[in-house]
Amino acid sequence: MRITKVVAHVIKQVSAEALEEYRNGAQFKVLRFDPVLRDNWISVTAVDWNAAENCLYIGLTAFNTDLLWRFLPDSRKFESLGLKKLHIDSQAVKIHRGLTPDGKGGYFFGTAGLPDLDELNDAPGGAVYHYHGGQFEFLGIPIPHTYIQNVEVDLVRQRVYGVTYPLIYFFDYDLKSRKTQFSFYTGSHFHESSLDDDGYLWGTWKTQRGNCLFRYHPDVGKPEFYEDPIPNLNQDYLWTFPLNGPIDSFINGQDGYLYFGTLIGELYRLDPGTGKHTLLGRPSESVRLSGLAIGPEGKLLGSYGADFETGLFLYDRKTGTFTDLGKMKDDQGNACYMIHDIIWDGGSRVFAGETDNVDRCSFLWEAHLG
Repeated sequence: MRITKVVAHVIKQVSAEALEEYRNGAQFKVLRFDPVLRDNWISVTAVDWNAAENCLYIGLTAFNTDLLWRFLPDSRKFESLGLKKLHIDSQAVKIHRGLTPDGKGGYFFGTAGLPDLDELNDAPGGAVYHYHGGQFEFLGIPIPHTYIQNVEVDLVRQRVYGVTYPLIYFFDYDLKSRKTQFSFYTGSHFHESSLDDDGYLWGTWKTQRGNCLFRYHPDVGKPEFYEDPIPNLNQDYLWTFPLNGPIDSFINGQDGYLYFGTLIGELYRLDPGTGKHTLLGRPSESVRLSGLAIGPEGKLLGSYGADFETGLFLYDRKTGTFTDLGKMKDDQGNACYMIHDIIWDGGSRVFAGETDNVDRCSFLWEAHLG
């Protein structure tokens, strides 16, 4: 199996000249109110395939807070679902990760932000929302004055778990009481988390030895900590930051194990019974393993790479082998700068959200497998 065709879908456009201040490190408070960037610059940071509607739900980074969209692949049509009409917090500019189906056709998500530090005391903080029946329901702010990078929703226990940024906290938010039941400062940001089959949430915390795993269950009420560190990148890369932990992607493999990819580009298997993580290998020599899903034939489908050298791979859990499916480049010479999230449509298509492109708007990428 290989990538046979790649299509780059353009949601919005902005010139490289308009992004000059962004490239030069302007404060986000300036960028958010730039009239061109506010309404036109986007990244694609979360994707989920909705089989019932035969369409893709998309979470964006957008300075105008228009964060949730839908893409109809048959007509190649994008539709805003109207979040900005609620006039939400102007600093809530991302659905970073964790666009989660509610099992009834709707979605839960949290709002991430790019606040400058001198704004935090006055910032409301990231909120949890539920989109259903064409309407948005505000469910509350788990941790005031900081924003939500990732959510994991336990539909059985009616809990939303997450990690915040720029203050790095884990939280357990009860959807019934609309209150935070527990939180703690992890010192380790994780791009994605995962729930095991017993309802434990897995993430990372910072120790003197490095970034290590923890698990949390609401019936226990406090985290259980592990102290075997996961290798991480240093701070020399443009898109990493202090306290950025190693986990780039994280899924329940539906085989009793959890699997995660790292910023270094490695794939691990986690035994939730023991807390031991085992290195399975790496699909390429590049950094980033930012997308991970269950793909064709039950194999793990993932994305790798950065700096316009990105691609897809399969990992066969039976044989322990990687297959490079090819690069994310189209016939017009466009290449994906950085993949942030991927999803398989259950057939022959993989959709990937591009992020962090400072020369143009990021694209939605569609790869056909054959």
